[in-house]
Amino acid sequence: MQQHAPQSVESPADPVLRLNGITKTFPGVKALNAVSLELYAGEVTALIGENGAGKSTIVKVLTGIYRADSGTINVGGTQVNFTSAEDATAAGITAIHQETVLFDELSVAENIFIGHAPRGRFGLIDTAAMNTRAQEILDRIDAPLSATTPLKDLGIANKHLVAIARALSVDARVVIMDEPTAALSQKEIEELYELVNRLKAEGRAILFISHKFDEVFRIADRYAVFRDGEKVGAGLMADVNEGDLVQLMIGRAVDQIFPVREPNTGEEVLRIAGYAHPTEFDDISLTLHAGEILGFYGLVGAGRPS
Repeated sequence: MQQHAPQSVESPADPVLRLNGITKTFPGVKALNAVSLELYAGEVTALIGENGAGKSTIVKVLTGIYRADSGTINVGGTQVNFTSAEDATAAGITAIHQETVLFDELSVAENIFIGHAPRGRFGLIDTAAMNTRAQEILDRIDAPLSATTPLKDLGIANKHLVAIARALSVDARVVIMDEPTAALSQKEIEELYELVNRLKAEGRAILFISHKFDEVFRIADRYAVFRDGEKVGAGLMADVNEGDLVQLMIGRAVDQIFPVREPNTGEEVLRIAGYAHPTEFDDISLTLHAGEILGFYGLVGAGRPS
């Protein structure tokens, strides 16, 4: 696993985005407690934390879905107050979610510009202008797609590119990537990394949320760790290792949670050799012993449930 982040550029004195004292409470739960966060132009900040740490809540505050109970949001040095998702978009904040809602019966361009399509005379959608602008965005991110293709004709990876293009169809200063690699192959993940580097070169500030440490150390310049609705650590990726981040996430060293134990496995109870299915998988071999847990890992569509 790579343990060194990319060399960070020297950050300007003022961040593109600054959160101070953001608090959000739901009935019986304080989801965020006086959280602060800073994002810088041309840098990737990894937001790290266990499920329930407050990551999704802060994203919803940043994108105008939730209103914070208290605290301030500053974009480009100006304090803003989001009452809707449209307010966040107007301020230059956009998000690429793990599962973005797209519409199969619409074209690629229509999906990219849904809700903010260019208008012509009499307020009607200017289809030609929309297709041209959509194709420009697709070409800019090296997406091998035509703006006029029906979305239903695309595979999962290309639909993800449409979601990215949709997020970039506004002039975003801050790009939030929420678990963007969850359903991608390794080749597609590498292509996403290239896109992230391109966005950095354009001066975008990127908030990258992932549970995968190899991704975090590969792509991020900075980190912020949330635990139980509070920010418990932040700094340069070059100054920490995986153990440091785990300790921040859970509050104590990982060897205190999962002490080393000697395996005590019994006799073999299951053996599969050369197992195959005409359409689902090929040449699967494994063994399972008494007292042993065997885990299956793989991307969506890899054949695990079969």
